[in-house]
Amino acid sequence: MNIKTFYLGPMMTNCYLTWNEKKEAYLFDCGGENIDRLTTFIKTNGLTLKYIVLTHGHGDHIAGLNKIVEEYPEAEVYIGKEEAAFLTEGELNLMVYITGRNFVYDGTYNVVKDGDKIGEFVVIDTPGHTIGSKSFYCPESKILISGDTMFRRSYGRYDLPTSSGDMLFKSLRKLCELPEDVRVYSGHSDETTIGEEKKFLSMQGLI
Repeated sequence: MNIKTFYLGPMMTNCYLTWNEKKEAYLFDCGGENIDRLTTFIKTNGLTLKYIVLTHGHGDHIAGLNKIVEEYPEAEVYIGKEEAAFLTEGELNLMVYITGRNFVYDGTYNVVKDGDKIGEFVVIDTPGHTIGSKSFYCPESKILISGDTMFRRSYGRYDLPTSSGDMLFKSLRKLCELPEDVRVYSGHSDETTIGEEKKFLSMQGLI
């Protein structure tokens, strides 16, 4: 599985394009409407965007959703089953605080839960940063897309609507059960590994 990072939106959110040997592509999060480099890359490399996968429903991860769906109407959108309301409710997606304007997505989407599969990725429930945060694991390539749950030597906030520190730390411990050489790609930090984060969390007394 190949992976490339695009920094989208006012918070320069890490949004990941991954693709397999068949040139089937997945976009994990779309944090802003500045998608020109992304769409050019997809076209230049002959990729087919099949899946648009949202790690959670905060505005800095969904702000470009309408635009990317307009560009690729055949791509299927996925979000955690607990997070559907984030796509339309400003008090949950916090878009007005991030961009100064409201956000509503009124297109089609699919909801997912722990253990579901999206192509080659397995869905892992990792609530805490939000009630329905999800991580996505590709066992074959040992890639984990962790959203705002696990960062490099850090972890997501838990002082926002629907957040829970207890749930977040439980989710971090759950992710640490993955193989230590799994590469972790988060929403707002550099690449890391499960092994590195296990050491960090152990030093913090969290595992």
